[in-house]
Amino acid sequence: MPIVDGKYEQKISTVFATPTEAIEEIKRKLKHGRKIRISNIPMALLRALAPLLQGKDLKIVLPGGEMPPADIKIQAEFAAAKAKIYVDYKGREAASGSIGFPDIVFNIVWLKPSGEVLEITAMEYSKCVKCMVNETFDSGWHYSLKFQPEK
Repeated sequence: MPIVDGKYEQKISTVFATPTEAIEEIKRKLKHGRKIRISNIPMALLRALAPLLQGKDLKIVLPGGEMPPADIKIQAEFAAAKAKIYVDYKGREAASGSIGFPDIVFNIVWLKPSGEVLEITAMEYSKCVKCMVNETFDSGWHYSLKFQPEK
């Protein structure tokens, strides 16, 4: 964890102002990324990102009911979701998908069947998320002021 202005600092997530801003960041990451995992994103977004997916280590889980698109010429291992994966987004049922890189995952909330992207957030990590859950707490504990219990 780096020290900035005398304090330990680590950025763990981003909430983008607009889906367009987030998609531009995803495109930037795709230009340099090698290993990419895509799960349950709108087909229109997959088509928009397709030119940047050439020559990548790529696995894609399509939304339920979708087939690998013939109009997208990318080399990837494809699967289709069998489960209904969704979030309650401000009182509306919305699909939830992701685009994962070794150091960041973009979480995409979108509407079926239109494919409208409602929100994209990102979580940054330096190792597996399961490993980080306890370590995040432990780090926060380590760098916090401890209180002694009253006797």
